[in-house]
Amino acid sequence: VGKKLAMHIVAAKPTYQTPEDVPTDVVEKEKQILLEQMADSGKPAEILEKIVNGRMRKYYEGVCLTEQGHMLEEGNPKVSKALKDLGLELVTFKSSFIQ
Repeated sequence: VGKKLAMHIVAAKPTYQTPEDVPTDVVEKEKQILLEQMADSGKPAEILEKIVNGRMRKYYEGVCLTEQGHMLEEGNPKVSKALKDLGLELVTFKSSFIQ
């Protein structure tokens, strides 16, 4: 299990363990970028909010280990689900990838 998770981490290069670990300023900046991209769409604010929330889920799937699809498990379940199904819990994670 540990080897597969390590291989996933090396391949996927997550920055954070969970969405809650993403700093507030990073989240706000990402939301602002998304809102600016859709500023001229003419969509109502509540629709824009739903779109931003959906895109933020996608963002978390890219940068948060627990939200990523496990590359080495059958069916690519989220890492959090794959660990839970095995009765395991990820206690700590620290990214050390140089971008």
